[in-house]
Amino acid sequence: MTEAASQPQIPTDAVTLDEGNLMPLLGFGTWQIKGTDAVRATAAALAAGYRHVDTATVYGNEQQVGTALRESGLARDEIFVTTKCPPNNAGRELETLHESLEALGTDHVDLWLIHWPGDVSSTRGMWPAFIEARDAGLARSIGVSNFDLGLVDALQSDTGRLPAVNQIEWSPKLFDADVLEAHRARGIGREG
Repeated sequence: MTEAASQPQIPTDAVTLDEGNLMPLLGFGTWQIKGTDAVRATAAALAAGYRHVDTATVYGNEQQVGTALRESGLARDEIFVTTKCPPNNAGRELETLHESLEALGTDHVDLWLIHWPGDVSSTRGMWPAFIEARDAGLARSIGVSNFDLGLVDALQSDTGRLPAVNQIEWSPKLFDADVLEAHRARGIGREG
């Protein structure tokens, strides 16, 4: 076996989101890494073959993630970038996104999420700004994180638009076929 053949390969499975946006299923999460550690870890992940990087406003590391993206030598369209807006930034969603874009050093993200459900009425009020950002090309796809299906359905009822993704905690211990099927039935994170 050659040395190159013995190197593990990062899976390249992806799903097709709304607007034809391909999202790699395996992403490098940057929660709890900051400063130079965030730059080094993100750079190492990109060098190893990761092409999906996940960060968030509340992680406090978007600037460092952006440094690693720029220094990677990869073209921007080769990397799928996800970031998240906290629900306590309701009313200043677009300002938050512009701050994220500046920190990341890019003109758009591939996926922008409401990080978690906050107060139901303010969270539902955030969704039109997310749609506006997508329509303006600031986010290629938009979604939510940690939402129950009732709130996902409320967003669609309010605006006629479902989230492309509902990023939820998922592991062998947390597998729930009913939750998976309910998302599939709605066309959320549809497989391409």
